[in-house]
Amino acid sequence: MKLNNIFFALISACIIQLSCSQQQKKADYGAYTVDGSIKNVVDKKISSSHDLNMGAMDFRIFENDSVTADSWAKGQSIACMTLATLDGDTINITGFAGMFAGFGFQLALFKDTCIVRHFAKSDMEMYKLKRSDSVTFGVSVPCKTYTLTLAHHPSFKKGEMVEGVVELESEDYYEEKNRTEQKDRVQLKVYFKTEQLKGGL
Repeated sequence: MKLNNIFFALISACIIQLSCSQQQKKADYGAYTVDGSIKNVVDKKISSSHDLNMGAMDFRIFENDSVTADSWAKGQSIACMTLATLDGDTINITGFAGMFAGFGFQLALFKDTCIVRHFAKSDMEMYKLKRSDSVTFGVSVPCKTYTLTLAHHPSFKKGEMVEGVVELESEDYYEEKNRTEQKDRVQLKVYFKTEQLKGGL
């Protein structure tokens, strides 16, 4: 097994565990749009490293309603990795920046609808969705708003590549550092192009 495949398998396992190990709010399904003209925009943002497509992420991070990090203000996107699997009639895509600690988006793509969430994870227990929750290593956070635009309508077949732009603003969630609690919220805009779809884990 190639080193890249091992790395992605480990990251996938961490993200899947994160998604399944916490209470989920009722899923919010939304429509997505297809616009072939965004392909050129996405392709200009995508870079390749070791035969992997690296997406581009713009973000704005709020802590206690104050902006603490803003890539838009700096005019510089950060690179992000994308994992994608095909599970029956569902394409699951995760885009993230970071390795053992990081943040990004989770996307479940169906025939005409999708579910988009923000996630944050750490190598220490510090996150929670609600103030009353216990801290955990990561959270999958519902979105206040999101849009998803794809360059083409997926055929939901193995070997396919999916590319597009996802924009979101997360609901509030919480983290604890040094016994101090803070409220977090994130805005993201991610340009992504997946590797060829493979079967689910």
